[in-house]
Amino acid sequence: MQNSYDNGPATCAGFWVRAAAYAIDSVIVFFGLLIVRLIMSGVMSMTEGTAFSGGILFQYTLKDIALYLVQVLYFILCTYFTGTTLGKRAMNLRVVSEEGKKLTLLNVVYRETVGRFLSGIILYIGYIIAGIDPQKRALHDILCDTRVIYARRVKVYPVYQRPMPPVPEKEAPQKTGYHMARPEQESPAVHEEDRP
Repeated sequence: MQNSYDNGPATCAGFWVRAAAYAIDSVIVFFGLLIVRLIMSGVMSMTEGTAFSGGILFQYTLKDIALYLVQVLYFILCTYFTGTTLGKRAMNLRVVSEEGKKLTLLNVVYRETVGRFLSGIILYIGYIIAGIDPQKRALHDILCDTRVIYARRVKVYPVYQRPMPPVPEKEAPQKTGYHMARPEQESPAVHEEDRP
């Protein structure tokens, strides 16, 4: 199921990296929904004139409900089974519970449905909270006691260049017309008459 994050203190992901991950997920969901739209157009043409052709749930049609379910199932299933989505994986992010325990299905469903709805209901202020919260939590993270952290730490080792040893003065190359030559070498381009 879901891997635990046990290798030291976690680093919470900031607003911009989370926004980039969500943008990647939105593109993936968009193309997934295109396929569902094509399938649902055929289904809707067969249900024309029946009870399923109009609004089923308030003003929402069967097509609207199917599109919402596919979108939310992407986030729920990916987050529950792997702790991340494809966009978060691309940005090296992971969703974990505050206590470090495995996320429960109910917690993930609540986070990805009600929590995201509340985060985006008023000018996406619930998402913007992640930029100002000290623990980088959005509103749906606060409601569900979750954090978005960096999944793997990448250790960066500085690369130092070995200093070049100083060249002694007598071995320093002399500058001539078009090439470099050492004083003791005979240059094929220098003629007898050109020598001092």
